[in-house]
Amino acid sequence: MKLFNRVLKGFGLILVIGALTFFFWPEKSYKPYQVSEAYQAQVDAFYLPAMPPDWTWKTFEASDGTKLRWGETGNSAAAKATLIMVPGYTATMSMYPEHIDMLARRGYHVVGIDMRGQGGSERHRDSQPEKLWVDDFEVYSDDLAAFIQTLPRNVQQPIIPVAISFGGHVGIRMAGDHPGLVDGLFLMAPAIEPKAGDMSFSQAKNLMNWARRLGKSKHYLQGNENWKPFREDLSEANIDLCSSNPKRLPNRDVVFTRNPSERVGGVTAQWGAEFFESSEFIRAEGYLEKIDIPVTMVSAEVDHFVSTEVNQKACDSRFSNCQKLDLKGAGHCLLQESDAHLEEMFNGLDVLLERIKSISK
Repeated sequence: MKLFNRVLKGFGLILVIGALTFFFWPEKSYKPYQVSEAYQAQVDAFYLPAMPPDWTWKTFEASDGTKLRWGETGNSAAAKATLIMVPGYTATMSMYPEHIDMLARRGYHVVGIDMRGQGGSERHRDSQPEKLWVDDFEVYSDDLAAFIQTLPRNVQQPIIPVAISFGGHVGIRMAGDHPGLVDGLFLMAPAIEPKAGDMSFSQAKNLMNWARRLGKSKHYLQGNENWKPFREDLSEANIDLCSSNPKRLPNRDVVFTRNPSERVGGVTAQWGAEFFESSEFIRAEGYLEKIDIPVTMVSAEVDHFVSTEVNQKACDSRFSNCQKLDLKGAGHCLLQESDAHLEEMFNGLDVLLERIKSISK
């Protein structure tokens, strides 16, 4: 018993020391990751298409003055619908030139926007450009809603957000907070409920809020840091690594290596806590139910980042007009998947457009 008590006291001392160390440890100064020569050679040899020739980059200024980068194809006059691509966490429109071209060839006017703090959009702090920050996740939905309101509206051309992962969360919240702005939602593995590794949702949320209470809102969570390559071999790809396709899985790391200004690092205590609180907000009774526009819910077979079960239940019983599209053999990074998977998703987008048109008749 005495030995057991000593162990408990020792363990308690370790926890106290750990907590004190965390509390007093200063935020590290920014130091971007330097890739190896071997890795740079792989990036130099990797083929990432250029933006389509009719793509134009532009700037939108949010209500607080933050400048957001966006762009569009030049085919708006003859397009059958306007798609608004909303990238996921850390992602940038620079990753998707091939997809923009594919969708434009299908007759869509493609618009894409980098969320604040990501891609070519303005960063919260110049001294820590890779750290995301929002006081409240509502700012993302407000940004997207305000941006959509600046776009020319043609009743013959429905507006459909194509929203991915964290971007899917933002798309849902925009539709719930600002009804009437869009005609449908194409949600690709949306983060209605994000996963937190081996921890439960509530454990992760409590940990992040504890870090905030200790004054560490600006710190990365344990295991998170500034960007570095996901893996050293760009030819490696499988479903557990987010995509089964080596042709597109490296897109983000290639962009971040070639264009360091677009890098985004890991999750900070502030951003993560606000994300989890927003997840609870949109999962509250009555929120998803009030979104009455047609929705397509795309799910990957293996998803380590969001709860597919929550997404599918939302489609089955909470959204009033939702159809599911399940992709066999696909990982969470759906836009970085194979040609066959992209074809299946974009066919599903055509089906969503027909559903929207059938309602408007």
